[in-house]
Amino acid sequence: MMELVWMTVAGVIAFTKGRGLFRWVLAAYVLGWIAPAILMFLSVKVDKLNKRKELFTEAVEEHVVKQEFKGVNNVDDLFNQLEKPKG
Repeated sequence: MMELVWMTVAGVIAFTKGRGLFRWVLAAYVLGWIAPAILMFLSVKVDKLNKRKELFTEAVEEHVVKQEFKGVNNVDDLFNQLEKPKG
């Protein structure tokens, strides 16, 4: 059970530091608490971290746009949304 805890902790730390997730999760499975302890002292890979943030932001924006324009198939649907109900 503790292997899963250390694997999760190592995965989260590796993700936030811009390190390889699979390698560090595997290292935590083999080494236990030592892998997250090592990760805590490693520097952040800024390039990888920025790239991950951009990919995450794009995915979230894409999801929001899909939800916002759900049911819109053409321009007439957009104009129908702009018309105020009479009454």
